[in-house]
Amino acid sequence: MNAAEKLIRQHLEAKADERAHRIASMASEEMIRTEGESTDTDCYRIPHCQADEHMLECITHLVYHGQAISHDSDEGYIVVTLGDFTLSSLSKESEQ
Repeated sequence: MNAAEKLIRQHLEAKADERAHRIASMASEEMIRTEGESTDTDCYRIPHCQADEHMLECITHLVYHGQAISHDSDEGYIVVTLGDFTLSSLSKESEQ
């Protein structure tokens, strides 16, 4: 494989990774919106008894990538707030 083919392959692999991330993020957000009970504009609560492994992985994915925050409530719910919680967005807010 020559250098040009290697660069093309790396570019295609990066694009595939970006696409997979977008699909996972959209699916995770959709699952939270459809399975969770809306408490506010972008805030959803999910009963712990209904949060299976897939749901927990969706929440973890969004939290890890800064697309949500979550916490456990005293009433037995996982509360998920969707939004932009990346460091760059939080630093922009503090500058204003």
